[in-house]
Amino acid sequence: MKDSNPKLSILISVYGQADKLKRCLSCVEVTLSNLIKYEVLIIDDASEDETTKFIKSLESKHRVFFNEQRKGFAKNNNFLSRKAKGEYLCLLNSDAFVQGNWLFPMLNVFETNSNVGFVGNVQKLADSIFHDHMGVVFGPMGNPRHYGQGYLWNPFRGKTRQWSAVTAACSLVTRENFLSFDGFDEVYINGCEDVELCIRMARSGCRHFVAHDSIIQHVKGASDGRKMYNQRNFEIFIEKWGESVRSNESIIDQKLHSLTYLFQCLFNPYRADFNKFMEAIWILLGTRKISPSIMKLEKHPVVVSTAN
Repeated sequence: MKDSNPKLSILISVYGQADKLKRCLSCVEVTLSNLIKYEVLIIDDASEDETTKFIKSLESKHRVFFNEQRKGFAKNNNFLSRKAKGEYLCLLNSDAFVQGNWLFPMLNVFETNSNVGFVGNVQKLADSIFHDHMGVVFGPMGNPRHYGQGYLWNPFRGKTRQWSAVTAACSLVTRENFLSFDGFDEVYINGCEDVELCIRMARSGCRHFVAHDSIIQHVKGASDGRKMYNQRNFEIFIEKWGESVRSNESIIDQKLHSLTYLFQCLFNPYRADFNKFMEAIWILLGTRKISPSIMKLEKHPVVVSTAN
């Protein structure tokens, strides 16, 4: 619904996948109707299917914008943030489906904590029993990884926990804070812009949280070409932040990252690297700690992407 003075602005960047956008918007309306004043801003990133026509049909209900050529997640959300009127921005992928009481546990984090940057939530793979995101941790090389990928359970259920970063697929930030950091770095194309902004904000004293009572579903990577720039994005990120992350977040996150890596190795043994597997074992046993002086850039890193 449109509101002249909303508390919340929901920002959605879309490229194709009209069916998922319809489901996304329906979930928003079902869960928020008559509970909070909010607005929805949608930008069509030059879709080549019926998505554009569908978004035009929403013009009376939502604020909609159209690109003549693709600009990507960072530029689109920066644009929408400047058009938004709400106190809080909710960055929401068009293939993310909110459910139940998802918003208010996230808002509560801002009310009960200081220096809050981004607030994320628990994300399950859509129509699946498996988790995909409970927070972002950084590996020994400075590579971001979703903690909890493939988990059947949430070890932090009922808690609000601080994390090094969160995914922007569904996240909350104050509009004032987002704009004060000039939003996402637009050098990134559909990947790493969220973790980079989290790191940038953290260096200024902000803290990032996940409200583990907020649970949504996420298709993850529904848009065509989502992974096209992954390697490029990571190289840009590591060039600027690699040394800093490896000396800070990688040290703090080493046990959580090791747990996640070992768990993924059990279910995807063909992707396992023996040396990394043993290193994770040693870290969890407390017989080895990450030394930032010996870190080298991975050739094929695991990259967190926010693309629709």
